[in-house]
Amino acid sequence: MVERFTLENAGYIAYSDMLDRLRTRFPSVPEWRLDQIVAAEHDAITGGILRIVPAEVESGAIEMLAREVESDGREDTLSDDGEVA
Repeated sequence: MVERFTLENAGYIAYSDMLDRLRTRFPSVPEWRLDQIVAAEHDAITGGILRIVPAEVESGAIEMLAREVESDGREDTLSDDGEVA
């Protein structure tokens, strides 16, 4: 018999849930930059389409965002002015 498992148990998370957590944790980072970082992390790990992502993508995005937010006030230079990633 095949054992059933959840996506979380397999190391996957829902893309929209991950973005919600990142927006909450990094409110000063514009949405376009969050999307850009998540896409870069996802491509580095899988190269696939963003619907369900490995949990490591969120961890990598958190590391990159934390460095940006903490570095010399760079968060002040990022704006959500319609830029496209």
